Amino acid sequence: MRYSALALFIPCALLLSACTTVTPAFNDIGTRSGPCVEGGPDTVAQKFYDARIQNRNNDITALRPYLSDDLAKMLSDASRDSSHNALLKSDLFSSRNTPPESARVASASTIPNTDARNIPLRVDLKQGSDAWQDEVLMIREGQCWAVDDVRYLGASHAPAGTLRQSLEKR
Repeated sequence: MRYSALALFIPCALLLSACTTVTPAFNDIGTRSGPCVEGGPDTVAQKFYDARIQNRNNDITALRPYLSDDLAKMLSDASRDSSHNALLKSDLFSSRNTPPESARVASASTIPNTDARNIPLRVDLKQGSDAWQDEVLMIREGQCWAVDDVRYLGASHAPAGTLRQSLEKR
């Protein structure tokens, strides 16, 4: 009787332990070839906008730690293409031609999925008395979060609704 109870207990215990095991949605979150900025998606996005506001130029090499590998390559390729000159002289990372004076990135703390590979975050931007919102898409590359796209929600100077679409050859 003692062994039969034990024989029944062990499979039940294994079954219950299998129910409580959490498996990540994505086992492979990729790799990153460029430098990395520490922090979660909202922290890295805020640091990115702070760096943009402080430097006010489109120096892609200075912004590289904040950008995804793919977006950095797109921007580098676009800088060598004369058809993108007008776009590259404007503020690529905002709906407006001129860079904002301040930016506040929404918190990612309400996003329940810690296994997320990409997270869109709203950004409140301000230039003088003019205020608008854009959306920054943060992706996970390896252990880093990086800017992968900007969705222009304000009155845009760009030829398309996102940074990536504006850079694509049409």
